Amino acid sequence: MHTPENETTARDGADAGRDERHARHVGDLGTSPGFQRLRDEIIARAAPTKGERVLDVGAGSTGLLALAAAPDAEHVTAVDFSPAVCRMLEQRAKDLQLENVSVLVGDARKLPLPDNSVDVALSNYCLHHVNDTEKLVALGELARVLKPGGRLVFGDMMFRVGIRTSRDRRVVAKFALGMLRRGPAGVVRLLRNVVKTFVAPSEMPASVEWWDQALRSSGFTDVKVEALEHEGGIAYARWPS
Repeated sequence: MHTPENETTARDGADAGRDERHARHVGDLGTSPGFQRLRDEIIARAAPTKGERVLDVGAGSTGLLALAAAPDAEHVTAVDFSPAVCRMLEQRAKDLQLENVSVLVGDARKLPLPDNSVDVALSNYCLHHVNDTEKLVALGELARVLKPGGRLVFGDMMFRVGIRTSRDRRVVAKFALGMLRRGPAGVVRLLRNVVKTFVAPSEMPASVEWWDQALRSSGFTDVKVEALEHEGGIAYARWPS
């Protein structure tokens, strides 16, 4: 018999299935050589040390940054919005016998941590999923949880979808050519991405210049934002002492 309870159960099951697929997809990305190189660069610039508490925002199921920082930190808090991702990361930390890692379900725009509780904040390919206004909210949250003198290092997509600058044109052209070389399937994917970009975007990257200004206007100091050789960039900043 078809009942509202059946509908709710089916919907919950579908949501759980999507969550698990998302977790697996994130895990696959985290194992790619490009992401691992970016991880190494972020960790090197953040340089967490014994006695410091580290936050990883948008940690992903592989805990790309969180698990790499754990051996050198007093404690690492990994935050991700996906319960399935968090479950997978908890198990991974347990398998690695890392007792100084805790995993929390949370959002970059409302971090589940107290004020002035973090020495180092990290993130990788998370903030391009929210719009510019929400990025500023996330920076405000990071400022709130960082201790005076705390460090923020993150990697992300850093370009604008468009042709305003030479880098934007180069990144967009490279993606389009890559899709076209895949034949009909690539053309279909390219068209889907074009439609999604203008109708219901899930990726809203900001430029290197935007991030530099946003960090400074949010109160951060020692700001350095630079483009990498692909569509990404890396940012370093410090919360004033």
